[in-house]
Amino acid sequence: MPTLAYAVLADFVRAEGGLAHLIAAGIDTVGARQVPTGQNLGLLAGVRFTRAECGRPHRFEVLFSDEDGAVLTRGTGIIVPEWDKDLPVHWGRAMQAAVNLGVPLPRYGLYQFSIMVDDQELGTLHLRVIPYPDGEPEVEAPAEPE
Repeated sequence: MPTLAYAVLADFVRAEGGLAHLIAAGIDTVGARQVPTGQNLGLLAGVRFTRAECGRPHRFEVLFSDEDGAVLTRGTGIIVPEWDKDLPVHWGRAMQAAVNLGVPLPRYGLYQFSIMVDDQELGTLHLRVIPYPDGEPEVEAPAEPE
């Protein structure tokens, strides 16, 4: 069975040529002035496959759900890992999967992203939505040079 090596939430993700490009990675909390609202988020997952699992299609899916378990949105795709003959036989073949989603946030509270491959949950990432503090964020003016 494929295994999850890592997963991270960000503002935007792209996986290309074995490299991952992330903007504002490590998100676990969103502040919202009001709900319902929505947020664009990217999820990058590193999935490891055995030699026997390579060369065939695997269904990759991300389910976004609320704390009651209701699925609010999903992203799906097919990934086909290819075995690299230069890898040691006991190593797994790592692949990166990048999914950018607009997620609905109907209320403040807890949400989760379930990372699935071939209908098996490999892991989850949690997200909380909290009220944004009143007023505009304070920005300090740069100090005057002496």
